[in-house]
Amino acid sequence: MNRPKILVLYTGGTFGMDENLEIPDLSAPALKKRLLARVPEMTRIADCTIRVVFNLDSCQMGFEHWFKLATEIRSSSKSFDGVVVLHGTDTLAYTAAALSMLLSPCPRPVVLTGAQKPLYSLRNDARTNLLTALEVAGQCPRELKNRVMVAFHDEVYLGSRVRKHSAFDFGAFESPRFPRLARVGSGIHYESIVRSLPKIRKQSPWVDSLPSIPISLPRILKTEVTPRFPSECFEDAWLRHLDSILLTLYPSATAPTMHPDFMDFIQRAEKNGTRLLAITERSHAPVHMDSYESGKILKKAGVKWCADLTPEAAYVKAILTHLLAPAPKAFDRLWDRPLSDETGGAV
Repeated sequence: MNRPKILVLYTGGTFGMDENLEIPDLSAPALKKRLLARVPEMTRIADCTIRVVFNLDSCQMGFEHWFKLATEIRSSSKSFDGVVVLHGTDTLAYTAAALSMLLSPCPRPVVLTGAQKPLYSLRNDARTNLLTALEVAGQCPRELKNRVMVAFHDEVYLGSRVRKHSAFDFGAFESPRFPRLARVGSGIHYESIVRSLPKIRKQSPWVDSLPSIPISLPRILKTEVTPRFPSECFEDAWLRHLDSILLTLYPSATAPTMHPDFMDFIQRAEKNGTRLLAITERSHAPVHMDSYESGKILKKAGVKWCADLTPEAAYVKAILTHLLAPAPKAFDRLWDRPLSDETGGAV
């Protein structure tokens, strides 16, 4: 049987660290030699082409890196059956969400993975994660052929729905509001949810709509609602320098709307052209913004609801929406329109 052709894109992170827990300066041939020495079984799974795109701690990753990765994947897709991205764990969820949106519809299955312990370590998760990612990228069912996924510690998730929840456990990621796609044991078992995933709409990928990296990026702040929210800190002059604020509401999608200072902040943000986006973090069950009166008040005041998005995916979507629709009304229209049918609704 012919082995699938997989493009492996290396970006740095813990996966490739040396014995001093530093990221070595690796060329593609040096990385391939290291991978084959530590994981010789990878050649039984796929015919791999290895490229070093970046060599960074993932805490240094940002939009320019997401854009370059998406461009690299888009331009190389016709030559490969799948793509594996080796990535540091701290910002892996941001990159997975960005690729999900920039590439949709994804030309080939893209699987991100990384490690909590470097490949050189005696006790490490890098080896198993790499083998799983290669197998998923090369042999996943047709329903996943046009999607971005994350493979980590014997589980496979939808790329736009993952979060890192542990800096210690090998099981570092979770998907709190969307079921996992597969679990790994003696083989890879794809869950029933995979068969019910809707087809992704045919549309022009966002990476094609942004022909180059923008000189200036949208300015987005994430802040958390508290019982005594410091509304007075958000002066008009500061609000005018912010394109969006991601407001993390209480778990039931509520906020202190009976406090005049808080509502004054909401109204001043709207007046100064700062889009307010509402998210929640801690609820694993579906939450609706209009379930309680305070949520209805926020919605009526123009606060946009992020539905079941993770904070990471909401941040990425806000950046891309501002880039494609900078005017306030255009932003609202694009934000409310489904941007991908990955889960049957808006991303």
